Amino acid sequence: MNIKSLFKKTPPENYNRFQIFIDKCQPIHTAKGYFFTFFLLPFILVFLFECLGYKSVFGGFKFLFSHPVPYLCNMLIISVTFSIALLFRKQICIIATMTFIWFVGAFVNFILLCCRVTPLTRSDLMLLSDAKSIISKYLNIFQVILIAVLVFVVILGIIIAFIQSPSVRGKLDRLHSIFIILGLYVLTWLLFLIGWNTGTLENQFHELSKSYKKNGFVYCFSRSLVDVGVSKPDNYSEEAMEELLEGSETETNAPVSYRLKDPNIVIVQLESFFNINRLKDVTFTENPIPNFTKYMEQCGSGFFNVPVVGAGTVNSEFEVLTGMNIDDFGAGEYPYKTILTQSTCETIAYDLTEDGYTSHVIHNNTGDFYGRNTVYPNMGFQSFTPIEYMWPEEFTAMGWAKDSILTDEISKALDSTEKQDFVFTISVQGHGSYPGGNDTDYVKHVDISSTQIEDESYLNQLRYYANQLYEMDEFVGELIRTLAMRNENTILLMYGDHCPSLDFTDESFTSGTIYQTEYFIWNNMGLEFPKKDIEAYKVGSEILASLGVTRGAVNAFHQTYGLQLENGEIAEEEYLERLKELEYDILYGDKLAYEGINPYEPTELQMGTLPISISDVSTNIAGNVLVTGENFTPGSIVHINDNVCETFYVDSTMLLLHDTELISGDEVTVWQKSLSSTSPYIYR
Repeated sequence: MNIKSLFKKTPPENYNRFQIFIDKCQPIHTAKGYFFTFFLLPFILVFLFECLGYKSVFGGFKFLFSHPVPYLCNMLIISVTFSIALLFRKQICIIATMTFIWFVGAFVNFILLCCRVTPLTRSDLMLLSDAKSIISKYLNIFQVILIAVLVFVVILGIIIAFIQSPSVRGKLDRLHSIFIILGLYVLTWLLFLIGWNTGTLENQFHELSKSYKKNGFVYCFSRSLVDVGVSKPDNYSEEAMEELLEGSETETNAPVSYRLKDPNIVIVQLESFFNINRLKDVTFTENPIPNFTKYMEQCGSGFFNVPVVGAGTVNSEFEVLTGMNIDDFGAGEYPYKTILTQSTCETIAYDLTEDGYTSHVIHNNTGDFYGRNTVYPNMGFQSFTPIEYMWPEEFTAMGWAKDSILTDEISKALDSTEKQDFVFTISVQGHGSYPGGNDTDYVKHVDISSTQIEDESYLNQLRYYANQLYEMDEFVGELIRTLAMRNENTILLMYGDHCPSLDFTDESFTSGTIYQTEYFIWNNMGLEFPKKDIEAYKVGSEILASLGVTRGAVNAFHQTYGLQLENGEIAEEEYLERLKELEYDILYGDKLAYEGINPYEPTELQMGTLPISISDVSTNIAGNVLVTGENFTPGSIVHINDNVCETFYVDSTMLLLHDTELISGDEVTVWQKSLSSTSPYIYR
């Protein structure tokens, strides 16, 4: 029995009704068929998608009347995808399947917009492998099971529909169909050109959430699928790059005494952190972030302009470390998932290597999230300590490790070498989601109230978030006290990576925008940093300039052209265009900035600040296997001859195995998840 035979027996009456309906729908090669397939259905779908995107039943009307050209572009994109069906006999099934795929994308976009500010892009599809590590923070087990069942039912339904749906009778005129497909494609492209040239359709997205509302989900998501990397600038040439590089030659302005001190440089990126006191219509029993606001008053500080809202931590991270503008890359692109998996890239870590610095990364979340463990060697780091190499004891109600653990980890990194260190730290405690129930179990340090916000669930979310900020702020104070007590010169930069996913808009704040968090630069050397707002991609060169470090093409560019920009010698548009030229040259072009050869080699990344090792394997009186060594963690798993063993963590020097037999010649290794392993120990 084949699969098709399972669906052959249909009650004659139902079958006849179904067949009558199909007979009416079948001919696409008619005026009515073309009208329905390539105009009416796309019109309805775009309308529904924008209702979801605007999270309003009137969203479709708003998009139609406010942005008619993008509306038509969205319709044509859907029509082009439908036109492929003309080449096959199962035309109705293919169109129905394409409709379903588009609808799923729009619905997922709606769900994401309910959880965060950033809409669906190609990068989210590339993060599917990471989704399992955070899905429990947003969905309960019932919701996960329900989604799995729905996916199964839908796939089964598509298979049944494909088998049951009728085929076009007679001979297919594929040549006629190809002309229709090409015609739709040309018409779509011409409308794109009209939209781009008239400014009614964006060719480059600077603020994704606003771009999706202006240009439509279908257009923006489609752009994100094909628009990857930095596009080649129109004036890119050897002559243009020579002129740009000549203008980037700079002399250090830092006093010699500072250049000789070679301080430790510590950068801390605080997850979803911003000055919550900026919120309108909310009152706190006390300042949730007293330490951060105190150091903003005492140190160089201001608004920190970030490229993302509610999500996309690694793009703020990318800008700070590389000095590159994420706006120049594809819509919603994560370079950590694209170019940096293939190529090295100039970073602060590389710029400091020649001065003898050792560069570390610390993150109290999993090491493979966003592919960091594979990307950091291409960014010049020597060690990476994710949560698998820590001993976390405190977690939030949502299961994120608290940031208090980071103070000791930063100290370990600074203690691990005799020379100066560059330590880049990414926190996680402030990560969403934020529970709206009033029964959520967590320590309440501050309380909030509002005479304007009536939604108690939303107030509970704000209350939970404010109390996480309070504890993150305690970490800020403790870290500075710890660094101040060390007998080493240190520069510390702290900033928020983006505003939280709490449905904030610019109107939610007394000052600033949703694309602005805050920063401060503290040091114990007497250096003075100005109070000013700053772009995330400029802050690294600001610190390096204070020490007289001019190394690196991007760093030198910001130091030179940035000064010209501040003095009004060049316009911001010219500044950004030249930066884009440099980015393209370094990552995708002829590398003229480096005389045609990429000078950066991938590093040998050590997982964990202190290496994990095995010193002995033995069996005790009770018959248990004891694995002794150094720097074990609760995430350490013993493998014997590539077989995973149930491992019990005793302490940092001992792991225990029950009911395990060893024979001479067995190979014993200790793994930290799948991130790294010790050298093999041969049992004798």
